[in-house]
Amino acid sequence: MKSREILSVFILALGITGAMLPGRKNDAIALNEHELLQEMLMESNYITADELAHLLISGDPSIRLIDVRSASKFKNPLPRATNIPLDSIFEDNFLYLFDQSIYKNVIYGLEDQQATQVWVITKQLGYGNNYLLKGGLNAWRATILDPEYPAQTASKEEFDLYEQRNAAREFFTGAKAIPKVEFKPIAPIQGRKKKKVQGGCS
Repeated sequence: MKSREILSVFILALGITGAMLPGRKNDAIALNEHELLQEMLMESNYITADELAHLLISGDPSIRLIDVRSASKFKNPLPRATNIPLDSIFEDNFLYLFDQSIYKNVIYGLEDQQATQVWVITKQLGYGNNYLLKGGLNAWRATILDPEYPAQTASKEEFDLYEQRNAAREFFTGAKAIPKVEFKPIAPIQGRKKKKVQGGCS
């Protein structure tokens, strides 16, 4: 089964479940699996690790991080994250956090699966202001906490992005910054000039 088909089956199951959820707003229209799939493919529903790092470093007060891992796996969370395990989101002291217009909720897990389930449920309940951290904690760690050094042939933009990630790594971990790298364009290889043949036929 192709990955897109697997995703469609996953979305269909969540969509059917979401349409029957308690606490759904009266004016909320449950999305079918096609509409949910289209929503999931929209980049506007995601926040990347780079975007989130910038928002946290700038002190954006509108960001609220929601970690949906189980309580036993709630280790090394993102700064100021609230732990709301998937099986607890319908509890009265948690559900209201998803139904509000003040904060921009960034939902995440280790990867995407659990966070996506919670996000789909909020969609089917008719709640807004809920977003997914693209790639989850794994993407955060690979992008911000352990940024990959650019290849020798990388562009200036890629080196600049690496510097930003390196600075973010220092901000969030307190670890000493990796020495600054400089972009050095690779000069084209100059071919040897052919010597002119002296003389000729007489």
